Amino acid sequence: MLGGLRWRSGRLGAPTSVWRLAMADVAVFGTAVADVVLRVAALPRPGEQIRAEPLGWRLGGSSANIACGLAAAGHDVELIGPVGTDSMADELLAELERRGVHTRGCIRMSGASARALILIDAKGERTILILGVDPWPEPLPLRDLRHASGVACVYVENYGLFPTTIADRFPEALLVATPPAAGRSTWPADIIVGSERQFQANGLMGPYESARAVAGGRLKVVVVTRGARGADAYGPHGCYHVATSTARQVDATGAGDAFAAGLIAALLAEHGIRDAMERATAQGAAAVEVLQSIPPDWVESIDRA
Repeated sequence: MLGGLRWRSGRLGAPTSVWRLAMADVAVFGTAVADVVLRVAALPRPGEQIRAEPLGWRLGGSSANIACGLAAAGHDVELIGPVGTDSMADELLAELERRGVHTRGCIRMSGASARALILIDAKGERTILILGVDPWPEPLPLRDLRHASGVACVYVENYGLFPTTIADRFPEALLVATPPAAGRSTWPADIIVGSERQFQANGLMGPYESARAVAGGRLKVVVVTRGARGADAYGPHGCYHVATSTARQVDATGAGDAFAAGLIAALLAEHGIRDAMERATAQGAAAVEVLQSIPPDWVESIDRA
């Protein structure tokens, strides 16, 4: 069985029964996206013509979702990553700031902002189409990073887009990353979290062992979300499974991001990995009940946990 792992002062340590502790500084390396949403009766099949109800655009993107969720939990969050130079970039930055996420670390890259077309059917299932934009340079030219010693947690969307030297700059922070990409020899993290679709097929055979080969000795836990089948946490001494919380699905967009934000917030509050998984699952369930990409208010999920 997976041990009672808890994050405390740069390590996994002693427990507490408090959901939120003092505000922590969090740096999120990732991208904000404009989600353009269409409601459909059913997701299209090949060759089919369907009608769609436009619902406008909303703030989205996995990293922006997680940043907004952690800001809503009371943390001091900064999003560091690329945005375009178009008017949509101004809208995205303004919405992030309105939701409590600092954007001083965002990098203006010439061209259009990232956009995604989201189709939502009557059951709340969604299909996401990433609209074509010129790819950002990899890795991004990061500059003016906040002082490393003041950051309690760092989330990295992708080590293709962001340099692995981030890990060296934040040695004492809780370092969370998405699943390793194929062909990468280095993918530093304390916690790796993502859906089973994000993991390479061979990475699911032994999630912790496979990830540790590229994450190194810093790795503590690998968390795999499995939709309606719940989620699993894998560590050096076994695994722990948590079932999915019951929810009335309206929009499945961002459920995994809400899970990740809930997991991080619980670990920052020094909950053990099992309690953190339960709280993260409740937060993911709450997310599918609202028509938005970013996580819902925390009180909706805390009562479930």
